[in-house]
Amino acid sequence: MLLADGGAVLLHQEIPPLAITLFASPTPPRAGMIDLSVLLQTVETLDSVLDADVQLTLVQGSDRIQTRATHDQTQNKILYGATVRLGNPGDWRYTVTVRTAGSVASVSATGVISVAAAEPKWTAYAGYLALPFVCLAIFALHQWLRWGKRGT
Repeated sequence: MLLADGGAVLLHQEIPPLAITLFASPTPPRAGMIDLSVLLQTVETLDSVLDADVQLTLVQGSDRIQTRATHDQTQNKILYGATVRLGNPGDWRYTVTVRTAGSVASVSATGVISVAAAEPKWTAYAGYLALPFVCLAIFALHQWLRWGKRGT
């Protein structure tokens, strides 16, 4: 289950009758799996809009990713969430297209997301790799302190 519950704000745009806010996680976005969340609100009252069809389109050169954001993929049910795999670092142009049940017209918001290079896989295990050395250092410090007390 994808969390898609926020992250960095990529876009906040008011296009009557809606205010659209797009979030991305992780921060900063890196090549690989990215969670995108969309918050829809009415411009006048800032009430959440829960009955919309939200489409996300991301384009970089000849690469095009199109997906639907839904409530099913989020823990926070006022957000629409989707997960996408962005294979290449660089600037990706995105479009959020919203069709609401109460409106025949659709609203689109666009922007650019800068995606950093993928994080090296070893960094995910760095803490586990360092743990034996930290334990050895603590043991050595303990022995040194214990030996120092005996000598006096």
